[in-house]
Amino acid sequence: MKKILSIILCFMLCVSIVGCSSNSSSNSVQSNSENVKETKNYSLELTNGTFKVGEDLDPGKYILVKNEGEFMGNYDITTDTTGDMESSIDSNAFENFSYIEVKKGQYLQLDKCTLYKVDEIKDKFDFSNEKELTNGMFRVGAGKDVEPGEYKLEIASDDDNAQGWYSLYNNLGKGYKGGPDLQDSDFFSGSKLITLKEGQYLKLDSETKLIK
Repeated sequence: MKKILSIILCFMLCVSIVGCSSNSSSNSVQSNSENVKETKNYSLELTNGTFKVGEDLDPGKYILVKNEGEFMGNYDITTDTTGDMESSIDSNAFENFSYIEVKKGQYLQLDKCTLYKVDEIKDKFDFSNEKELTNGMFRVGAGKDVEPGEYKLEIASDDDNAQGWYSLYNNLGKGYKGGPDLQDSDFFSGSKLITLKEGQYLKLDSETKLIK
């Protein structure tokens, strides 16, 4: 059921998003994602195609960054290339950047985004000193993007009709069929309290911010 819920919410997100937030933290995050290519000599940089894990890239965790000028990036992780629903492990869209974990024998399809090794790009996605987080996927843990604990999520937009949205993952590769383990995913109005635990990943859209 969590897998189905994630797919439904992702679809609703793609339909409902009408633009990026004017929040200063969101602008800062967006600027980082669009300036990734200013740094050269990445040992791995994959974009817009289908890749086999174990051949085109090693198993492990990676960061995906939306390509400059695109509205959203998206990816699919599958067990094969048949296109059947049964082969799907994870499929999602994102406005800015997202983390994934892939395993040997899986297939990764990228569209309008670029994959990098986390260690080679982590300095551009270090939000440990930010007072607010928005528009991206953030790692929970000591010394990472946000410390474990209870936090408030708020609407980042001034639009009275805007809704906040988040997805919280326990991990990225120990869920159904080796995909992400989704703990919770929901839309909300006004504000919402949320508890984050060590090792989790929190995904926020441009309408939503976390107050540290």
